[in-house]
Order: sequence, then structure tokens, then C-alpha cells
Amino acid sequence: MESHYNTIVIGAGPAGLMAAVEAYNPKHSIVLLEKMRKPALKLRISGKGRCNITNEEGMESFLNRFGKKGRFLKYAFSQFFNHDLLNYLNELGVPTKLERGGRYFPQSDKATDIVDAFVKKLEELQIPIITQAHVTDLSKDDQGRFVLQMTHSGRPAQVTADQVCITTGGLSYPATGSTGEGYIMSKAFGHTVTDTAPSLVPVLTAGDIAKRVQGVSLRNVTVSVWSENKKVTELFGEMMFTRKGVTGPIILTLSETLVSMLDAKQDVHIKIDLKPALDHKKLDLRLQREIAEHSKQNFKNMLKSLLPRKMIALFLDILKIDPEKQLHQITGEERKKLRMLLKEFPMQVIGHDSYDHAIVTSGGVSLKEINPTTMESKLTERLYLAGEVLDVNGETGGYNLTSSWSTAFLAGRMMRNNDFRGN
Repeated sequence: MESHYNTIVIGAGPAGLMAAVEAYNPKHSIVLLEKMRKPALKLRISGKGRCNITNEEGMESFLNRFGKKGRFLKYAFSQFFNHDLLNYLNELGVPTKLERGGRYFPQSDKATDIVDAFVKKLEELQIPIITQAHVTDLSKDDQGRFVLQMTHSGRPAQVTADQVCITTGGLSYPATGSTGEGYIMSKAFGHTVTDTAPSLVPVLTAGDIAKRVQGVSLRNVTVSVWSENKKVTELFGEMMFTRKGVTGPIILTLSETLVSMLDAKQDVHIKIDLKPALDHKKLDLRLQREIAEHSKQNFKNMLKSLLPRKMIALFLDILKIDPEKQLHQITGEERKKLRMLLKEFPMQVIGHDSYDHAIVTSGGVSLKEINPTTMESKLTERLYLAGEVLDVNGETGGYNLTSSWSTAFLAGRMMRNNDFRGN
């Protein structure tokens, strides 16, 4: 390891790999530092090891997935967006494929192919990735150079740099190296770090309902969030029951709202609409029709046409209707109870999983202090930030990885063009 570099990128996750490649300038000395034994451990396990690279959606819809903070990403996306990323990966030797929900994955279904392709590119550019290099302090000296105190393979070391890019991620999946060092480094230069919380995280529910139907996946359902008998929001899509609660795309997307409500000590419930294509009136007509057409059939058999098999026993227990009762004996009140349970299946939310199971971190370095057209700090010249360390996070579906790569692409290009001849 040299004692001084023109460019140092801290953190070899998706943003760090991209920033280092795009910072390449044959006149610059560049290094990528990673505290773990391998680069991009979190990327390697993303999407259950498949890596949902990006999403097919257009710019405006894509930005909306980040809420109000999506405006910060508009310039970065104008420079490097979803199809630019797909072409980029294809040129690196990683062909991609489009799947349901507009989601793109590597054709091989291997997230490691993406990591390997970036590592190979860095080798071609002769940009070293130094692993087990844990930066413990970042400051500036009297000459305006960045000073990095670190341990390398357990031994203390110090290096300096003309410019630095922080791509250390957030707090999610800390076992992969995301433990919040980037926030500490940023604060040392006066940056504000907004409150952080797990986001895109499974939630925990009361009782044994989830455990009884563990593993059941529901498609084309609507989940609404309620507090004090008022509906807060709702989403349509897919979800799944876990041993302790619920997860899946719409639950993960709703989790930021649910976590903030729980933190505010609110009473939180969700209601699952298992038949969102039918309003209450149309569903009631369907139930009446089934009862009339199959009057001698028992109630349990009727539920087979309405529910996943693993949910039938649960419904029978909640409804307290004899499973052998013939349909012509079902009362209007019993039919109403069934309809309400199909349309408004209730679950009380009592908690959420930890950062260990959160896909991203909500919160981070304040966007007000970052130039959105360069990713450079407004407080410290030639300090750049990209990826999850920033206070911008979106829904599940490839949006967050796109944000990381796009902001890192922009930061790398800006660092590439800087001139250090006067230093």
C-alpha cells in the first residue's frame, strides 16, 4: 500500500465498485479500501443471491418510489439510469433478463457474477482493492489532504488522499460490513446524519396466526395500514407469512411507515384484502352464488376455492363455523363474517426485525449538504458520498441498487475530472 493516493474510495459495495471504476484516470493513483475479507458481501447475497439489479419503470415513476427525496436523484438518473446500467453490465460481461414486476436480474441468476465483473474491470484498470483495510478515522491536514487512520490486516496504518468518496453503506446486514462508519466520518466534517432505522424489513405480528400459516405466499392482495381506526396507506402486490410475522414486497415497502409508527408508540394494525378485485357487494354475490350452486357441499370444501389450503384451518378457527356444515345451512351472518375476513383479514403489528434482516437503512447523511449534480459535499471540498450512506431509500424492486450505482457513477465521473497538479 502506498502512503498517498489521488483518489481513495472507502467501501467496496456496489457504490464503491462503481465509483472506483468511473474515477479511473491514467494520471491518478486510485485505491478502493474494504474492511471485510471480500468486496461486496451484501451485494453477493442480495435478492437471495440473484440480485435484483434495477427496474424497468420510467423516470417519473421510478423517482416516486423514493418519495419526496426522489427529487435528489433526478440529475444522477439523467446521467446514468436503468438501461444505461443494463448496457454497462452487459459490456462488463453480465447479460441480464427481465422478470415479473419489471425487475432485472443477471441471466445466470448469480449476484456474484456482477461482483466478479467489477473486480475484473478494476484489475484491468490496475486499481487495487485492498481488503481488511478498516478506516477508523478520516480528517484533513494543514495542506488540505485527507488523512485516513486505519487498520490493515489488524495492523495500524495511515494514508493520505487528495479526494475521498465514502461508499460505506448504512446499517443493514451488519455482518456484511455495513456498521455505520460512513456516518461517523461524515459527522467529522460537520455533516448532519438524520435518524436511522431499519427499512425494507419484515415486521412482527401478535399471536400465532403467522406461525400457523408460515411460508404461505399471497399474490395480488392489498395490504392496508391502520391506526386508531384510520387507514394510513395501502399497497397492492405480493406478501408472505413468516414464523413471527409477515414479509414480501408490499410488506417491505410498507415497513418504513410501520417502523416509524411503532417508534411513535402508535397502535398499528394491517388488514389483508384477499379478494381486492371484488368489492364487498360483488364478493357477497359470488358467495351467494357458490352457496346456491353447491348447496349440499360442506363449508370446508367451499373454502378450498377461496383460500390457499394452509389457511383453511385458520379461517375455520376464526369463523367458528362447523367445517362439515352444508352450504345451504350457512346463515347470512356467517356469510358476512366470511366476507369480512376475506376482505379485511386483521393482524396486529407489534415490532420489526433488526438491521440484521433489513435490506436498506432509512436515514443517513442529509441530502441538503450534498450537491446532487456532483455528489460532492457542500461542506468539504473533494469529499464525495454515494450509495446507501445518503439519506435516500426507496421501495423494494431494484430501485435502491439503481440509486447506489447512479450516485456512484456520478461521483466517480466527477473525481475522474479533478486536477491535482497544484497539490
